[in-house]
Amino acid sequence: MLLFMAAAVVFAAGQTGIAKAGPNDHELPNEDDIFWQVTSVMDTPADTTACQAKIDAMSADGTLETYIGQHRDELMDEGTPQGGEWQGNGPTIAEMAQGFYQMCAMLAQMPTQMQTDMAGEADGGVSTNLFSQSDWHNVTGLYFEKSGKGKISFTNTLDFLSYRFFRFMNNFDSMVEMNDGYISLNASMLDDIKNYGAQLTMYGLDLGSETPDIYVDGKLAGASDVSDVTYNAAEGSLTFTAKHFSSYRAVAKGSKVKTMAIRKINKKARVIKYNASKNTFRVKVKGRNLKPASDQTIKCNLGFEEAAKVSYSKNGKSVVCVFPMSYFEAGNTYPLSISIDGKGEATKNNAVRIR
Repeated sequence: MLLFMAAAVVFAAGQTGIAKAGPNDHELPNEDDIFWQVTSVMDTPADTTACQAKIDAMSADGTLETYIGQHRDELMDEGTPQGGEWQGNGPTIAEMAQGFYQMCAMLAQMPTQMQTDMAGEADGGVSTNLFSQSDWHNVTGLYFEKSGKGKISFTNTLDFLSYRFFRFMNNFDSMVEMNDGYISLNASMLDDIKNYGAQLTMYGLDLGSETPDIYVDGKLAGASDVSDVTYNAAEGSLTFTAKHFSSYRAVAKGSKVKTMAIRKINKKARVIKYNASKNTFRVKVKGRNLKPASDQTIKCNLGFEEAAKVSYSKNGKSVVCVFPMSYFEAGNTYPLSISIDGKGEATKNNAVRIR
């Protein structure tokens, strides 16, 4: 839903020469990058005055000079903001500052682009109260609502201009699903959101007069999963507090739900040797109920990266996920998740190691 945020940050990173992070966050600067020093002093993305003032301060106190020295090889490989090659020993302090000024201008455009993209979403678009906030470091009562489908309201105060929340929003598309009677937040891929707290609301339910059963990861939810459950049968809405982030599904009282599960990952896929000459690699998964219905979509994620191709067996007992090799150059151990919108998800932690 919000991939335009990633595009804005990638553009800024390319313009300033900021080093990109590893494969889990390959579209964002590293958490310790000076990019976040700049955003830390800005009230909103449109706060270009504070943005430029921070850049001027970093030019004067030696921060940019130190950064150039630490990242000279990367900067030389990336080239100038204008597309040419750096001369001599790389960018000067003035040239680096100019690249950051371009980043300020790009960030200022972000709210308008966000509103346009969210309004253009299918089925009535997505609304939020983010744009009425005057301090994006202390956003209160933040919500995202998909018309007629669902709403996620964060109960904690959030720093929207921090690395960690950018990280969450940068992966919103693949981490969050809102459909009829189904809301999924894939916390296994993004531990940070476990601390955000959320109230979930599902719309358009036709599940009878009794309060629906809520299933979490295919199991009937208990007191450790949800609280403050409110059901309005006339309006077809169900609201509850999610005590942890996962996949929540509402069904008619007493209904049976088939549970998705990952039982085994092909031995050859448990450890993948990074090979730049190969475009992709395959991960074969065995489990149960891993087949989508004709109107459902199946996704496979390794860390934050969504598979370029997913195939599944007719009996729902196996799935093959094909991932781009280039996303995993840095190597790490990643959880693997298979999700079917409207049905649920299954996750295996520490599933695949890239070496």
